[in-house]
Amino acid sequence: MEKQNINDLINKAKSSNQQKAIQKIVPILNKEVDEVQFSFYIEKELLKKLKMKALQEDTSMKQLVNDAVKSFLAEL
Repeated sequence: MEKQNINDLINKAKSSNQQKAIQKIVPILNKEVDEVQFSFYIEKELLKKLKMKALQEDTSMKQLVNDAVKSFLAEL
């Protein structure tokens, strides 16, 4: 392409006043359960078993741990 043709294309693109889509991001304010972050150390083999169980049950490790703690506390 010649230099003149490129400049014409650039000017044509600049002159077209196309509306640009602006995406608004809104945070989710309501959580179903009030949560806090908690970290701890766990044995390597237990973690592997937890990961496998989560995969087998098609759920998250977080959900499995929460369910196990709730079950344990209900038995007290």
